[in-house]
Amino acid sequence: MLLLPLLVTYTLTSVRANRIQATATQGKSKCDPPPVPYAIPGLGNTLQFAYDTEGFLAKTLKRFGRIPFRLLVGLEHIYYIPPGGAVQAMFRHARDLSMKPIIVVAMRDQFGMRPADVAVFERDGSGDGAKPLDGWDHLDPAQRVFYHQHRDLSVMLNGAALEGMAARFVANYTARLRGTGLVPGEGWAELPDLCAFLRDDMFHAACTGLLGERFFELCPGFARDFWDFDSRVLTYLRRTPRWMAPQAYAVRDRLLDSVKTWYKHARAELDYRDPSLADVEYEPVWGARLMRARAEMFDNAGFSLDGCASQDLGFVWAANANAIPVTMWVLLNVLLSQTLTERVMAETAECFDQTTGSFDVSALCNKPVLNGVYLEALRYCVATSSARHPVADDFTLCGWKIPRDALMLSIAWFGGRDAKVWNTGHILPNGTAEYPVETFWAERFLEYPDDPASGPVRKTDEAIYRSAPKRSMGDDAQRDRTAKAIGHSPALQGYFYPYGGGSRICPGRHLAKQEILVAVAIMLHEFEIELMDPVSAKKATPDPKMFPTGAIAPDRKLPVRIRRRRRGEVKG
Repeated sequence: MLLLPLLVTYTLTSVRANRIQATATQGKSKCDPPPVPYAIPGLGNTLQFAYDTEGFLAKTLKRFGRIPFRLLVGLEHIYYIPPGGAVQAMFRHARDLSMKPIIVVAMRDQFGMRPADVAVFERDGSGDGAKPLDGWDHLDPAQRVFYHQHRDLSVMLNGAALEGMAARFVANYTARLRGTGLVPGEGWAELPDLCAFLRDDMFHAACTGLLGERFFELCPGFARDFWDFDSRVLTYLRRTPRWMAPQAYAVRDRLLDSVKTWYKHARAELDYRDPSLADVEYEPVWGARLMRARAEMFDNAGFSLDGCASQDLGFVWAANANAIPVTMWVLLNVLLSQTLTERVMAETAECFDQTTGSFDVSALCNKPVLNGVYLEALRYCVATSSARHPVADDFTLCGWKIPRDALMLSIAWFGGRDAKVWNTGHILPNGTAEYPVETFWAERFLEYPDDPASGPVRKTDEAIYRSAPKRSMGDDAQRDRTAKAIGHSPALQGYFYPYGGGSRICPGRHLAKQEILVAVAIMLHEFEIELMDPVSAKKATPDPKMFPTGAIAPDRKLPVRIRRRRRGEVKG
């Protein structure tokens, strides 16, 4: 008797899902996407989605294929958009879709924004385009917070502003590494974890470039608290009560207090509205011009100091919590192969200026092998979520009806692991793929003119893999100069979207790429690095406990021994 309601509920939801799926297969008129069957009324799919997100969604995607499906999570419906054409359509419908509700959720739940400041977001329904959405022309332009944020990020993370940020990162990161105390010519030093070493110095260099050189003087514990906070992201997003996770909320409170300390100091020291600062890209108090623009926008919109702190904590998290784990995967996989290490070092040496001690960032970003490893790292470790909400009553996606204000969600991880789309190398004698999508293949994104089997997209003609010569990585160093790193391809649209897509694609993606490639180049230029346990390092995978919080770091520590290179040792 106790099991009967569960069996009835599961049977009914299964029958409805099968009927809708069959209708779609027959090409008949579409309706609401099919529900994912569940057994517990009210709870629906909540437990599986919250605590086995990757496994649950992978199984469900396998069942429904390219059809959107409907989850019942926390008494609300989530419309999951599978990779491929449906994701492309979601990115194309920019005018009909909004990111407002998901931004509000992130501000409130992850970054601790208080109700009075959340209300500032909620009263803006004008969209993030220069022209307000229909019916919102009456809104005071100062209250159009989504538009102003989107505009400022797009303008000030490109062009001359981007070049300045990249140059500051190079200088800051190089200075940090040269201040480690390791002296050229001395013996090896052992580090318990390469990831922690890379993470801490990258974070300090990036934050100093954004928030000014006084930030860490004012907030000396910020870096430690930040990574503690990052490890607890799912605690906040699951809305775990404060009494059940007091340490998680205490560390977030400390971070918010640190940002407020910086704000108070900056406001007291320098007026961000000073006209003489209009074209100044960086000064030591506020840091980047972007931060002054954000402070002005916050004040004009009516945010409190607490609201400003929540938003800039969110900005710092977005700027670092994804780029740094991707850097870890790039560097780790370069170090795992002596051949790949030599190839990347040769490429980066060509971009290094011995006179100034800096890298030509533009040239670095065009090197094929380094770019190929970077793209593969994005495919391999990124589980970012793209979320949208319809702002019209009659919205349809690929013929499927999606209710107004419903949450549409897609996670980049699954598109990046679709074996029907991605090149997996030659088929081995036992019938398995040479480089399965679950593994890291440094050359997956490289296309060689003399190898028709190369490139990221799976070939429709399997005979190509049988006829193409099987090459070992780096069997001809000169071939690298002819290679192209293919990150954009019509066949990958809807499957490879680590930075999101459409008009709402991540505006910081160019800065993130430059920081990632620069950090790897500087590390290789400054140090000799040897993995102390390469067998364990080869088994490292993205930590499943952090799915789906963006770019996911390795699931283990990576002990290394390291020593500083003598100047001039790195040669192309």
